[in-house]
Amino acid sequence: MREKGYRRHVDSVWVKVRLGIVLGVAACGVVGASLILSVHQPIVRAVGDLFVIAVVTLFLNVYIWYNRDRGQSRKTRSRITRDADAHEYAKDLGLFAAHPAILETLPPLETLGTPESSSRTTVETIAASFDMQLELIRQALDLTSVVVLLPDPEGHNLRLRSLATVREDISPGPYPVGSGIAGALLRAGDEIAVAPVTHDFAGLPYYRTNGGVGSLLALRLPDEYPPESGGSEKKISGILCVDRTLESEWSGPERMFLRLAARKLSLDATMGRRLHHMDRERRTIQRVCIGLRELNRGLGLEQAFDAAIAAIRALVETDFVAISLVNGGNHRIERVEGVYAERLSGREFPVEEGLVGQVIKFKRPLPAGGVYRDSAPIFSAKERFSEFESLLVTPLLNEEGEALGALSVASRQPGVFPRHREDILSLIAAQVAIKINLAQAHEQIHRMATTDGLTNLTNRRALRHGFDIMIHRATRRSGPLCFILSDIDHFKNVNDTYGHPFGDQVLKSVAATLANAVRKVDLVARYGGEEFAVVLEDSDERGGREMAERIRCAVEDLKLKHGKEEVRITMSLGVAAFPKDGEEKSILMSHADQALYHAKNSGRNRIAIWSELGE
Repeated sequence: MREKGYRRHVDSVWVKVRLGIVLGVAACGVVGASLILSVHQPIVRAVGDLFVIAVVTLFLNVYIWYNRDRGQSRKTRSRITRDADAHEYAKDLGLFAAHPAILETLPPLETLGTPESSSRTTVETIAASFDMQLELIRQALDLTSVVVLLPDPEGHNLRLRSLATVREDISPGPYPVGSGIAGALLRAGDEIAVAPVTHDFAGLPYYRTNGGVGSLLALRLPDEYPPESGGSEKKISGILCVDRTLESEWSGPERMFLRLAARKLSLDATMGRRLHHMDRERRTIQRVCIGLRELNRGLGLEQAFDAAIAAIRALVETDFVAISLVNGGNHRIERVEGVYAERLSGREFPVEEGLVGQVIKFKRPLPAGGVYRDSAPIFSAKERFSEFESLLVTPLLNEEGEALGALSVASRQPGVFPRHREDILSLIAAQVAIKINLAQAHEQIHRMATTDGLTNLTNRRALRHGFDIMIHRATRRSGPLCFILSDIDHFKNVNDTYGHPFGDQVLKSVAATLANAVRKVDLVARYGGEEFAVVLEDSDERGGREMAERIRCAVEDLKLKHGKEEVRITMSLGVAAFPKDGEEKSILMSHADQALYHAKNSGRNRIAIWSELGE
């Protein structure tokens, strides 16, 4: 590896040298030609002068490039050697060992721990390393106590984070930063030593009682961790404090040993923080992958909503999640979970109101920084959620950049949506929008495949499938079922007299009448031409008779206009009941068809029950 890297460097140097030679000779040629033409110098002498100039130019080029690249060559060789040594060392440590792919080790969503729990192992490892090193320092120098004090995030107090001691009167703190030995060290610089220590000295805050200290030394832990760009995390700046019963001055070797120990402790803390950041990034990638995996588990719109909420809960602990979709000039809350779910589910709000409306309108996440102030309405001025501390509303945009709706996530805890989490939620929102778009397209295709284009009722193919399901359910529960087959009377005359466009209007009006007459659990379909079918869930023959009569009367009462003429239509219906009149779909359909045929032959505009045909 080192040889290849060096050879590449040497090759690049020779390319530069050859280029310099070519340019130098070309320059000499130009100078010689100009001398011959301008002063009429003999050609032989001019060639001789040109040769001398070329040799000198060649020498100067080689000399300049040699001196310039000699230093670079040394640096390159040193860097290549250092990189190769680091690579070999990493291999010896097993850092390049094969590990399972991230996607192969994704845990189930319900077993994924919180971000806080993921740092526990790192903290415990650092604490164990600190404790071991402090005990080694204490025993090596025959000390009474070795203490590491670290500042809290605000920098107001120091806390005792690691300790090796033979004393029992330890006060865990916290201690004010400016008091005792800590305050003296901050004023003095990076190191302070006291020897001998007076009997009543009270500058060691981690002891409950004074005395028992002959000499002490305190050092600042160096800052080994560079601040992250744009980050606000406080750098490590703690104190290593040691004391002993001897009153003698601290020797030079002892001080050097403690300085090295302080730097070693700081490097361990730095390594721990870096490991924590790597673990946090790994967990973030896991959560994103889990979220995307959840989003890819279904095609329907309801499955898309479920997957979206599951993905969001995989990324952040939240108290409220809502998905709103644009519906004309309003947006409708299609799915909501958490607090206020019952209060908000299915409600519509104007796009001109609230933060959600503004996000849909301007296609930008709000509020800034994810910080919620209860003075800003989320959905409307009438809906206030004062207990929320964090809120992020992200637009759901399709590929054309149009807003399909908005994703609202809120929490009672402050600071839930820092910039990196907002970016991840925006990524999830983009995937949710794609998923919703696909789900809507899938449902539209499904509707087109199962719906009659003229009447918007279920078509004959979907009726047969739905009928099978309803019979199976009725059989399992030993419950009744009723099938009604109907036909518009004299519909051919309507088409012949008033034209097919008016006939289509009649079909639409009758379809709407049937759809309004039945319950949501019932199935109504266009059977073919002017025939319609109804399957009544949990209805016996009596219920079928009542529904058929209701439909007949409603159709008879329709008042359709063709120009100034009022057109009246009627309908005949046949009824068959499950299981009384048959336990199979084909038998029930045949019996209902025979009952319908009887009703039409008996004068039309009436109903016929199959079980009564033989009476």
